[in-house]
Amino acid sequence: MMKKFVAGTLLGFGMLVATATSATAAPSWSYTGYWYHTRAACEAGYQKMVSPGSADLPHECRAKNGVYELWRMH
Repeated sequence: MMKKFVAGTLLGFGMLVATATSATAAPSWSYTGYWYHTRAACEAGYQKMVSPGSADLPHECRAKNGVYELWRMH
C-alpha cells in the first residue's frame, strides 16, 4: 500500500513539473517566409494574414538586406 502511495505521489509530482515547465517556456519567434520592400507594406501584409478584429498577436517587421521580413511569435 505504501509503495503505491509513493509511486503515485512521484508520478503526480513529475506531471506537475512537466506541465509547469512547458507553461513557463519562453515564447519563440518564427519567420513567416514573407518579406516586403517597406515597413508599411510589411505591417499591411501582417494585417492581411490575421482575420479582422482578431487579437493583435506579437509580430515584427525586421529589416534585413534591404527588405523587411515578417516574424510572428508562437
